[in-house]
Amino acid sequence: MPSRLDELLAGRNTGYLANAGLVKLNLILLLAQVSSYATGYDGSMMNGLQSLTTWQDYFNHPTGSILGFFNCVQPIGQIVSFPVEAWFCDRFGRKIGMIVGAVIILIGTALQGAAVNMGMFVAARFIIGFGLGINITAAPIYILETAFPTHRGPLTAVYNSLWNLGSFAAAWITYGTFAMGNNWAWRIPSIIQGAASVFQILLVWFIPESPRWLIEQDRVAEATEVLVTYHANGDPTDPLVELEVAEIYEAIRLDRLIAENTSFLTLVKTSANRSRTAVIVAIGFFSQWSGNGLISYYLSLILTSIGYVDSRQQLMINGILQAFSLVTSIGLAMIVNMFARRTLWLTSTIGLFICFVIWTGCEATYDISNDAGNPNKAAGKTVLAIIFIYNFIFNIGWTPLQVVYCIEILPLAIRARGLAIYNICVSLAGFLNQYLNPVGLQNIGWKYYIVYDVWILFEVIVVYFFFKETRNMSLEETAVIFDGQDMVEDISRKGALALDGNYEPEVTRNEKTEGPTQTAELV
Repeated sequence: MPSRLDELLAGRNTGYLANAGLVKLNLILLLAQVSSYATGYDGSMMNGLQSLTTWQDYFNHPTGSILGFFNCVQPIGQIVSFPVEAWFCDRFGRKIGMIVGAVIILIGTALQGAAVNMGMFVAARFIIGFGLGINITAAPIYILETAFPTHRGPLTAVYNSLWNLGSFAAAWITYGTFAMGNNWAWRIPSIIQGAASVFQILLVWFIPESPRWLIEQDRVAEATEVLVTYHANGDPTDPLVELEVAEIYEAIRLDRLIAENTSFLTLVKTSANRSRTAVIVAIGFFSQWSGNGLISYYLSLILTSIGYVDSRQQLMINGILQAFSLVTSIGLAMIVNMFARRTLWLTSTIGLFICFVIWTGCEATYDISNDAGNPNKAAGKTVLAIIFIYNFIFNIGWTPLQVVYCIEILPLAIRARGLAIYNICVSLAGFLNQYLNPVGLQNIGWKYYIVYDVWILFEVIVVYFFFKETRNMSLEETAVIFDGQDMVEDISRKGALALDGNYEPEVTRNEKTEGPTQTAELV
């Protein structure tokens, strides 16, 4: 059954270039998109720097636990930022969260580029991680809360896909500086890492705050102005604005009925919130433990294990893979609204399971034949092909949906805290990835892939039974979907009343201000 939003938008031109308001809005949202680019750049750059002889020589060829700590210190910084990132974004707004995170990242990249010893470099990496924790909590929330309703899913999906753009850029920048043969070969990529933060710091002052956050702060006139300017192309009589304001009001009212004071405990106080939190934790860990960590961090080990031992050949394969992932992830993100969320989740997860089963069989065939002195090259080539197919399938569901879906199912009052939970789960999973994967590959070889076969099958079961459908619903409707169909229908009904002229705000006293403000009630 179509929602009132669908009915209202039927026949309207809702393209990305439909009018001046939407063009300006989508350009504004690019500023938040670069946060994901910065995250992807960081991971790929660190892989590249470890291949530079000048970096290795400068830092005395770190190995073992020292190198392991060096690789993991950035996610440790993100984990440490966990207690403050959600509070900061809720207290001071999404814009300020992006600014503060970007400033901290910029400080870290400056120290990283100027590092004179391993201690300084590691400290800089920690600072970068801390800043990223705040920045990547604020940015996707800002996109989802500010985007035009029909653009919300694709634009937030593109946000996560731009990780691949950052990874692609860092891989080739590091490859390009390799020929310099001096310390600038690793200092230049380290300094360029701060470019995205400079971009945000300079321009974030010229963008509006999230209208949903503004209404939560009882700054209704400002929120309405944002919606009129960008969603209604300057038309204050557009019924879309009334619908959005009414649904945001009602969502906030329902949130406040459930919990007067929100905290991280709110995420587990009710059955619905416990279900949301469980799904978000699952997404955080599944997004890193579906085998993608092997490709992201240890592609060289994998390629060596199937007969591709030449360093230049490995670098070329990695570069081509990054380009392939970039194109497919952005392309698939732009059509994410054409399919049901559950269809994408299940197609992607089941596809990953099938890929890994084939991968395991071919890896075993190659290893066994190689041990016998007659390596099966066809099996090795099949593994290489599967790696590309795997990336494509991962980009069908897991790349575009993991951030979108987490924000969609979270009510406004706990949205930043819920996304902070997701971010810390991603960081913890990534931290463990960097330690467990090389140990498993070294100790049990191809048998280690069986662990992933079993784990991804478990993921299929969880996705099938616990991931709910959120397509073609307003952000407020998706946020209460775990509370039951009655709550969803109530949000939709209040939006319909607004369009019929029967929904008016009731004036009440807000303790935070000296004057009256508006909260939503039926008349």
